[in-house]
Amino acid sequence: MFPKPFWKSAAEARQYDTFANTDFARVYPVIAHQILERTGITEGTCLDIGSGPASLALALATLSDLRVTALDSSPEMFELAKKNVQMRNMEEKVVPMTGDVHAIPTEDATFNLIVSRGSYHFWEDLVVAFSEINRVLKPDGMAYIGGGYGSSRIRDEVLASRKERGIVDDAAHPARIRFRKYRPGEIEDSIHRAGIMDYHIINDDSGFWIVIKKSS
Repeated sequence: MFPKPFWKSAAEARQYDTFANTDFARVYPVIAHQILERTGITEGTCLDIGSGPASLALALATLSDLRVTALDSSPEMFELAKKNVQMRNMEEKVVPMTGDVHAIPTEDATFNLIVSRGSYHFWEDLVVAFSEINRVLKPDGMAYIGGGYGSSRIRDEVLASRKERGIVDDAAHPARIRFRKYRPGEIEDSIHRAGIMDYHIINDDSGFWIVIKKSS
């Protein structure tokens, strides 16, 4: 039922880590700032689902008083996340963990904030995933799930930078993976079926984001 890690090899994982630390590095602080501003949650516990090499987790921990768990189903990404956390001396604030969104390996009501950028396209069962997110959120906690570059300007700069260096982002490149397409209303229906009623969707220059609030 649960999806296999996207990264089929350690080499592919390292390639994405390089991308995250070069072309894409400017994106994470912008998105982290938007998350903190839009949710108003700047302290407590945070879970980054599909965290990859922990780029967003590190940005959130740097800009706030959050202690972030960086969750990814890939053992290769877990090792890269540990490396990045150690390189930045952030072991006290960012903790890598292996696990899957469909069975988050933590107790109920663990996190004040749950985030995920770019992973929801690969969830096998949206209802189960959103139910798990709701389960591990603390009362009055929030989730910020979706994808984007933070702004269209940054998106254009990232793509232009890669083009200038002769990097082709085709379907075979880890930076341009094939996203699952959703039917109109499918995401909203899955959220409702997961028992979540307090949410709204942001679809603007910053990207596409689902913002969930867990009732107290």
